[in-house]
Amino acid sequence: MKNSKLLIVFSTLLTLVGCGSTISSTPTSTNSTTSTHSEVSVPNYEYKNATYSNPIKITNNGEIYNGGLSDPAFVIGDNGYYYMVCGNTLLKSEDCCNWEICLGSIIKDRPLWGNEIYGRDIWAGIWAPDLIKIKDKWILYYSLSAWDMPCGIGYATSDNIEGPYTDHGKFFDLNEIGVLNCIDPQPFIDDDGSIYMTVGSFQGNWLIELESDGLSCKNGVAYQKENKTLIAGQVSNWDGSQYEGGYIIKKDEYYYYFGSSGSCCEGKKSTYLVRVGRSKSIKGPYMDSNKKFLTMSGSGANYGNLVLWAGVNNENYSGPGHNSIFLDEAGDYWIYYHGWSKLDDWGTRHIYMDKLLWDDKGFPYVENFKPSFQEEKPGPRFIITDK
Repeated sequence: MKNSKLLIVFSTLLTLVGCGSTISSTPTSTNSTTSTHSEVSVPNYEYKNATYSNPIKITNNGEIYNGGLSDPAFVIGDNGYYYMVCGNTLLKSEDCCNWEICLGSIIKDRPLWGNEIYGRDIWAGIWAPDLIKIKDKWILYYSLSAWDMPCGIGYATSDNIEGPYTDHGKFFDLNEIGVLNCIDPQPFIDDDGSIYMTVGSFQGNWLIELESDGLSCKNGVAYQKENKTLIAGQVSNWDGSQYEGGYIIKKDEYYYYFGSSGSCCEGKKSTYLVRVGRSKSIKGPYMDSNKKFLTMSGSGANYGNLVLWAGVNNENYSGPGHNSIFLDEAGDYWIYYHGWSKLDDWGTRHIYMDKLLWDDKGFPYVENFKPSFQEEKPGPRFIITDK
């Protein structure tokens, strides 16, 4: 079992080493120039790692699990294990490559507070949650939505990452916060301890600030409604050339915003892909390498450097997107995301992972901009502490 607390120490020791690998072609004009990538490494340590093959291996009570999982949110536990939240399901791993279902239902009872918004039972469910530890509490922020009926963001808490979780109901609804398609929360703790949340889907992606305990909006919901920041997309009718599944990391002096565009849920026809922009402020403006603002996306225009896509008419997989990011103990970044596959005749979404590389302008991407597929590859590395 790995000591995940080492991440804090070793992230301060990272050095960039250019490896000189050249990409000969790219799928879109945003990444149209030839580029090299850099890998981050910490010298003088011995590492161990497992291997993975996409879609990644998941078990349930010792048996291979082939059911649908989507919208993975990666989190480092406080017990030496690693976790992913996928819908209302919690996954657990020792090596970040092989995963088991830890909790089949994080929240036991279907939340009903969305019915008040629409005046009837809309059978809204838990979509795309994220999990974070703030002070002594694990907080699960979840979307409550039915198709074309977003309700807003709810939250549940626990003293233990593996539960049980107590659902506290509504954090805010779409009307209170003024976010039209109010789903896909991602909490983020900044260097100064400030806590933010990205939220929104295909009708503008917003940044709001939370109180220091993460249990309410800073200065109240009404204040955040008036002072939230548009960081990607535009306020408009639903527009798939904008973004959803927003995810922010900070690396060196930049904040990187990852967003997914296109259709997520049409099986083989899904057009999902991941793009990224960066900014020196968490509130933006986020730009791609061509200095295009992510807030310019919409009405068919889609900006941001390409990170990941399936290409056109791919016969093996489709719709990769809605990602989260993990930094291993060797200083490498990994992207976890979902996608469809021919292996189950495009029946449902599954979880994938791949290593992120960095081009000469400092933007991340997956090798060849495409998921690896049924290819055994080395996974995240961890420092051997028991030699």
